[in-house]
Amino acid sequence: MNRFKKSKYIIVLFVVVLVVSVFLVTTQSSAVVTKAGDGISLVDRIVQKPFQWLSSVKSDLGRLTRTYNENETLKKELYQMKKETNEADSLKEENEQLRQLLDMRSKLNATKLIASDVIMRTPATWKQELTIDAGSQQGVTSNMLVIAGGGLIGSVGKVEDNSTVVNLLTNAENTEKISVKIQHGSTSIYGIIIGYDKEKDLLKISQLNSSSDISQGDKVVTGGLGNFKTTDIPVGEVVSVTHSSDYLTREVMVKLNADPMNLKVVELVGNPS
Repeated sequence: MNRFKKSKYIIVLFVVVLVVSVFLVTTQSSAVVTKAGDGISLVDRIVQKPFQWLSSVKSDLGRLTRTYNENETLKKELYQMKKETNEADSLKEENEQLRQLLDMRSKLNATKLIASDVIMRTPATWKQELTIDAGSQQGVTSNMLVIAGGGLIGSVGKVEDNSTVVNLLTNAENTEKISVKIQHGSTSIYGIIIGYDKEKDLLKISQLNSSSDISQGDKVVTGGLGNFKTTDIPVGEVVSVTHSSDYLTREVMVKLNADPMNLKVVELVGNPS
């Protein structure tokens, strides 16, 4: 009986030891597996990090490239829109100048008319002269006046075969001595254009043939005397009249009808001498 009890105790002890051993082995194995997994995970993160960085850089470069291309496209579209707008404005302005020339044709006392385009104008001489695409081959002569924008702007200067330099009224050194007629009511006073006041932007007229009154607002047209025979081309409007110290001469300041600053087309007018 005692032997049986001892055997029973041994069996129970064996089972307990076995269970404890299995538990310890399982726990240790789990810890080892966990540590191994942690190590593998760390290595994996280290290996993956450069690839993730490269992938991020590639993605950023792709976005930058797309943004750059979009900006370039927008710039081209904006440039094209501005170009088309400027061209439309330029055509509109040219059409308006042509309309004004057509309106003047029916009112001109001229037998010779030559329409022409402005082909050259430099900043240094912008107010002095411009070049047009008509010359002696097109019938231009030195005694012709030049109109645009509803009035007189200048006279023919140097004539080449297929081009002509136009002397502008706004040239302070202009010595063409174009005759004009100041209309004061029913009275006409003749004078000569003697220059241009750059500070006041006004035409200067002197050498008047009469002492008759001249008032602000009186109309000024070409007189048809001297080298330039065409009469009644609108020139401008009287702004003021000043007297010399001895009251023997007067100088009339005139605001031009036409603005010669941005001309695209002009017309040359003249009558045979």
